[in-house]
This record gives sequence, C-alpha cells and structure tokens, in this order.
Amino acid sequence: MKLFINQTSPYARKARVVAHETGAVITLVDVDPWNDPPELLAVSPLSKVPVLVAENDLVLTESDTITRYLAALDTSHKLLPADALAQNEMAARTAMAQGMIDAAFDAVIEKRRPAVNQWPEWVERQRRAVRRGLEWVATQPHTTNRFDLGDVSLACLLGYLDFRHPTLAWRVAHPGLAAWFDQVSQRPSLAATNPDLPIA
Repeated sequence: MKLFINQTSPYARKARVVAHETGAVITLVDVDPWNDPPELLAVSPLSKVPVLVAENDLVLTESDTITRYLAALDTSHKLLPADALAQNEMAARTAMAQGMIDAAFDAVIEKRRPAVNQWPEWVERQRRAVRRGLEWVATQPHTTNRFDLGDVSLACLLGYLDFRHPTLAWRVAHPGLAAWFDQVSQRPSLAATNPDLPIA
C-alpha cells in the first residue's frame, strides 16, 4: 500500500499513527498538496492528503476513512472496538477531535493569506471553537490503557496545537489533558510521526 502525506499535516499524521499501530506495510510518499503534484493528482483529483492507495488499487481519501480502513485490517481490535456501542462512543470522540483539527487547520491557512486579505474574526472564531472543544474533552475520562481511533485523533489534535498554536496555551488551561498527551506521546507511533521530525 502507498500513503500520500505531508509531514506537518495533522490529517496525514492520523493515518501514519494508525499504520504504525497496526503494523500495516505502507510506502510513504511525502508531497506538497498545495502545489498540485502530478503523482498525487494521478491518484486523487482533490490534491489533498492523506490518500491511501490500498490493495487492488483502491483509493481512499479523508483521514477518518483511511484510519477506519487500516484499523479494520487489524483483527486484534486494538483501535476499532468490536462492540457496536463502543464503536459509536469512539466515533463521537473522533468527530469532536476532528472538528477541532479542522478549526485549528483553517486558522493556520487563513493566516497564510496576504495580510490585507485576512479575516481576523474568522481566525478567532476557529480558536474559540478549539477552546470550547477542549473544555468538553477535558470533562471526559481519559486513560492510557485505551488507545483507539478517537484517542489517535485527540493526540494528533493536541500535537498540532503544540506545533501551530502555542499561544492557545491549552496545556495551562487543561493540565490533566496535557499529562495524558505527554504519556501517550511516548508511544512509538506518535514519537515516530512528530511533525518536527523528518519522514522516516
């Protein structure tokens, strides 16, 4: 299988973490989707990452689709619970974290526009969404004994906030969440996909 990624993308990191956790044999292709690279366009017209070219040339886009596909290949049910009720609960946590990733990413992209075209209120709206989402997440139980797709999404969100939004100071506001993140960050899958590290 082949996975198209960008090193700093939180979406691509989710797919990389799951691939690492499941032991999937994957070739990574690091691209800049903003430049419409021909090798990425050859498999997906969207020019977004991640994109997984799976068995039988099945092309999967969007991080949640890719992570569920990879997790389902792992019969140990480490990342995708076998129980339907547990899957629904996990999906709710995954969606909340994904929404915050979207907001944090949108704020970063807006700040990359020419200054005269930027919409500061839009950026602040996204940051408020992240803050409110973290307040909700902080009320939920967290344990390092579990690491499913919802936890993958949350860990990738928090890593992205450290990487791109240090002024949010989420660690100060939520020390319990920070302690959880620091502990799960020791997992080889998260350590290997740190956005500050080169692609291995």
